[in-house]
Amino acid sequence: MSEIKIGKNAIENLTRGMYEDSKIIYREYIQNAADQIDYAIKNALFDEDLFIDIKIDKSRRNVTIKDNATGVRQEMIEFALANVADSDKVKGETKGFRGIGRLGGLAYCEKLRFITTAKGESQKTIMTWDAKALGKMLDDGTVKDAAGTILQRIITYEYEECPVDDHYFIVEMLGITNENVDLLDSEKVKEYIALNAPVPYDSKFYYKQKIYEYLQEKGFPKNEYKIFVDGEDILKLYTTTLFERNSAGQRRKYDDVYDIRIQEFHNDNGELLAWMWYGISRFEKQIPYPLNETAGIRLRQSNIQIGNERTLIPLFKEARGNLYFIGEVHAVHKDLTPNARRDYFNENSIRNDFEAQLKYFFHSTLHSLYIDANRAKNAYKKEIALYKKEDEYSKKKGRFVSDREKQKIEQEIEAAKTEDVKAKR
Repeated sequence: MSEIKIGKNAIENLTRGMYEDSKIIYREYIQNAADQIDYAIKNALFDEDLFIDIKIDKSRRNVTIKDNATGVRQEMIEFALANVADSDKVKGETKGFRGIGRLGGLAYCEKLRFITTAKGESQKTIMTWDAKALGKMLDDGTVKDAAGTILQRIITYEYEECPVDDHYFIVEMLGITNENVDLLDSEKVKEYIALNAPVPYDSKFYYKQKIYEYLQEKGFPKNEYKIFVDGEDILKLYTTTLFERNSAGQRRKYDDVYDIRIQEFHNDNGELLAWMWYGISRFEKQIPYPLNETAGIRLRQSNIQIGNERTLIPLFKEARGNLYFIGEVHAVHKDLTPNARRDYFNENSIRNDFEAQLKYFFHSTLHSLYIDANRAKNAYKKEIALYKKEDEYSKKKGRFVSDREKQKIEQEIEAAKTEDVKAKR
């Protein structure tokens, strides 16, 4: 039997066809860096603080993502970076495991460059992928080469001297294309990373300590990393204040998150599938989104967002229910495996258990919370309406225009009393 050929369209599927939003590539490279930081910490390789540093050069249309973890040793470069879908990471133990995420940058720039060295090496490796040439070959119908052959044609290597104590991995996306200028918008990138990447909670979110205490009690890792964008330390955007816009279009506070609750989800075998925290407020209305960027219950694994603010909507009793809350569901079971796009989990029995448990809790507890809150709010309004009618009657006593007006107001008071009793009940 002859060797099976993997056609060039496979490369297109892993690059241009992989993600709907170009900013997802930040998540992919951050995820890879976080895995190396985890490895370095687990093996106590360095005494220094480890971080991920992102720099955006808008004028030159370049993006640089650097971590100071292990780097990749020179003899491992081809295996670790050139081979496709052949990662030695262990599924369920690391954040990434497919060995395809690093290719994503090829869809958004003219050249993709990896620069790396490991401690003890006197040379750094510069591996360059010619993304522009790749694009031309993918679009050229006369090019029939296999995927591996095409990749070999666009990859080049250089080596430069470096201090033996250096250790880092750098991703450079050079010449960001016109179609993907969002990658150069520093403020949009900061917001995307704050919502999607494994960063700490802001100090303005007072209830973070309750979350950290839970994690410590359970022996779960925080999965938080120092990530900088153009020198700014990125933190999650959660706060305890909820905003709306008034009639003049100005932002104003309308409610507070005055506590959080933590809930666990187990399957019938007692295995922990996930845990979540959710905010408690007056649930006056759906939280205005995107004015409140963190509105909705978000799904995360290893503290990296899966999907977006709409991902868990199908598990609510009604679609509007999700936006009455802020909160996070953290999937922990090893068989909850993100799909290649990381917008949900692969289908299996554990995912079925996960959905069933969440659906029951969302239908019973969360649905009741905002429905009962609405009923209480409406009851309060009915009581106020009764007071107003009684006050109007009291002020008009002896000064009614006619018996007919008096009778009309008395009837309105009786109707308001009936509504008030119903609302209270």
